[in-house]
Amino acid sequence: MIIISTKSLIHSYKKNTLLKCDEDSGTTKYLVILKMKKESERDDFDRKTIEILAKRASYICSNPNCRSLTLCPSEKDPEKYIFIGKGAHITSASTNGPRYNSSLTPEQRSSIENGIFLCSNCADMIDKNMGLDFSVDLLKKWKHEHEIWVKENLNKSINSLISVIDGEHHAKGKGHVIGIDAQSPVFFKPGTKSSAEGEGTIIATRISYKKEEPK
Repeated sequence: MIIISTKSLIHSYKKNTLLKCDEDSGTTKYLVILKMKKESERDDFDRKTIEILAKRASYICSNPNCRSLTLCPSEKDPEKYIFIGKGAHITSASTNGPRYNSSLTPEQRSSIENGIFLCSNCADMIDKNMGLDFSVDLLKKWKHEHEIWVKENLNKSINSLISVIDGEHHAKGKGHVIGIDAQSPVFFKPGTKSSAEGEGTIIATRISYKKEEPK
């Protein structure tokens, strides 16, 4: 909001606040009130929207190449936790931001439809270079596919989703010789080693995970 008197220019950036300004002489009063929005104002998500985004994503980053957990307990305080997730905007919350869409209303920019849940690293990454490498369509695809993935894995043990492999693995022989043959999503612990030797098709590590078709 801008308030202009004949003798002074007064700027008020308090949203939805009405200020009054009288002439110094007290005899003539001129008051012009114009509503405006600061360029620095953002159409941010409220706390409830961020919470719903996080829960719909199961507190897991929606980037399919990341899927990091974003929540863990504090070691120092039994009533505290460490949270590194972010409710990121698909189209920017402010003008001149990454993927900004001027046709959206403030309500649309701050709505849950314009949000995606990511870890803090990925939330920063998608906005680099003004979002050039991460389009609106790509982020919407991430969000949609991640929510489907979360729903499909509801009430399943995490051990059934990811296999953990560590240690040293060596294979020797003829024909198809494979050091590690993983047929499900895997996590290799640091220091894991795999090797193979022999005659024929020699593979140190093979990952051949195929998604099961719905029955």
